[in-house]
Amino acid sequence: MILADDALMSRAADEAWYQVERSFGTIGSMENDELASYLNALGLDECCQVQAVLKTSKYEITELVVIRAENGSSLGPFIRKRIHMAAHMGAAYQELFAAQRRGRRFRHLPAVYSVHERDDELVVLMEYARGRTLHDEVYERDPSLALACELFPPLCDGVIELHEDFGAPLIHRDLKPTNVIVNGSSLTVIDFGIARAFREDASSDTAPFATRAYAPPEQFGYGQTDVRSDVYALGMVLYFLLTECNPTADVARSGFNDPRVPVALRPVLARATAFDPQGRYQSVRALKGAFTEAVAMLVGQGAASVRSPQPSAVAGGAVGVPAYPATPHPSLGTVPGPQNSGVPRAGWAPAAGVPAGGAPRTGAPNAWAGPAPVAGAPAASGAPTTGWPAARTPQGGTSLKVSEIIGVVWDGVVVPTWFLLVAVCIWVAFNPTPELLKYPDAVRVLAYLGLAVSFSGMAYALLDKRLLRRFIPLLKGQTFGKGLLIGGAVALGGFLFMAVLVLAASSAGLVAA
Repeated sequence: MILADDALMSRAADEAWYQVERSFGTIGSMENDELASYLNALGLDECCQVQAVLKTSKYEITELVVIRAENGSSLGPFIRKRIHMAAHMGAAYQELFAAQRRGRRFRHLPAVYSVHERDDELVVLMEYARGRTLHDEVYERDPSLALACELFPPLCDGVIELHEDFGAPLIHRDLKPTNVIVNGSSLTVIDFGIARAFREDASSDTAPFATRAYAPPEQFGYGQTDVRSDVYALGMVLYFLLTECNPTADVARSGFNDPRVPVALRPVLARATAFDPQGRYQSVRALKGAFTEAVAMLVGQGAASVRSPQPSAVAGGAVGVPAYPATPHPSLGTVPGPQNSGVPRAGWAPAAGVPAGGAPRTGAPNAWAGPAPVAGAPAASGAPTTGWPAARTPQGGTSLKVSEIIGVVWDGVVVPTWFLLVAVCIWVAFNPTPELLKYPDAVRVLAYLGLAVSFSGMAYALLDKRLLRRFIPLLKGQTFGKGLLIGGAVALGGFLFMAVLVLAASSAGLVAA
């Protein structure tokens, strides 16, 4: 049965790429012919149609693309990454591609369909992992120990695949909530642009790329990164799962003394994020095991019943769907967790061996096989002891965060102020002072329209959008910085329009003496 499942997964993973090969006339048997592979890659690039640019940086562009075949059919979407060769990035994609073409399947890593060099770029075509980022998942469902128990073990499994399934461990080096995609019970680790293979003879990394809140000290010039560097990042991600706060050095120095962090987990976080790599867990598997043991301690201190997040409260779930069924665990009793339908995501296969924390469960390859915290278990000081909070309904839910309430109050100042300023612009445009009567009516009205647009941009930049993101899909991925940039651009554009219009009217002699 296991062999049959593996064969099914392998066929499903390869089918998308085989369709591309058939559509463009590429020949699988010519894979070792460098010239043929290069020519095939050139044709594939020409047929990629960009649907959206997802991310741009100094060295890398990430695009959502579909492939248009000569017969008019389309395949996709796919993710295409274009990485500048001068940055010496992207080697991990080549490692993933080579392993997958040899038949290796990964449960928590995306399928890579093509890697080739063109001009001064490394071009990678890969699976589009559907879902939302771990950052957005925590925002929508609220941070909790329940959520950490659901998502942290499979996240560890994904990093374990990077560390243990290649000749030399692949170090991700940029593990953070926005580089993990969650879709129901599926979890995929993405963005390997700065990942690198561990080199035993290297004394330090060549480039200190990373997100500082989640990156270990050695990534900024203190030494070479290794598997313990990803252990550090995972510890910080665990803190985010529990608090929805980006970690800081002060938080780590305090021993994660936060009422939202259970006491039993604080030593785990402290050891995972130790400044000296020697003081950390020496592998992600060891970190996952320590997490499992700490939660088991919480279970042992409390009662025997437990609540799990309800599908009806998760984005994509339907209201009224019953709770996830409980699944028996051979040694730990009944542990509720997300169950899938038994149909694997294309490209996934059971990881070799049994992950730390217990045997995998049939039908739920991503569900945690360890114990879960229980209602009535002692919590950290100041935390409730009546079980896990139910996940919040993202659409139309009535549960508001304190930050969202503060944002509503702030918007209650911004919106009326904007309305008043726009109303004044309209009034003055049609009820001008004697000084303004010197300008033609059209110039005067358009100038004040530009000023109203400028005020609108300022208001949009200052608007707190945290609550609005729950109801307006277009705002889902917009950060404060993006909102400030968009609003500032609109405000500047409206002001420049007004200024240019007035100067043009004066230069043309349209202003009455």
